[in-house]
Amino acid sequence: MPDPYTIQCCIRSVRRAFVTAAVIFALRRRWTFVGLSDACALAGILFLITALFRLARWLRFYDLVIYGFQKFKQLWKNENFLDTPATSYGAFVESRRYEKNFGETFIAAICMFACSALILAI
Repeated sequence: MPDPYTIQCCIRSVRRAFVTAAVIFALRRRWTFVGLSDACALAGILFLITALFRLARWLRFYDLVIYGFQKFKQLWKNENFLDTPATSYGAFVESRRYEKNFGETFIAAICMFACSALILAI
């Protein structure tokens, strides 16, 4: 059973998804069930993309690029740069902490896609 904080985060994420769908629905100005379904689907797509970026960050796909840019900046500023253990890639990776927050965004995307399908079924 998930803890209350995780449930609260899921509810907050789903609420944000519904607000995003309402904003998209109002901006597109298609005042039909198809327009509402499209708005829910677009919000689901946005939250799915966000969840995939959060998953990639949690899996540390961006760490090497960030480390490379930091090293390039250090090399550019200092000609006598020496690689010390404090500046190694392993120390950099261990110093970065990520939270596992992609689950609630996936749940929000699934809820929006389900809402879109339900509206089309009406």
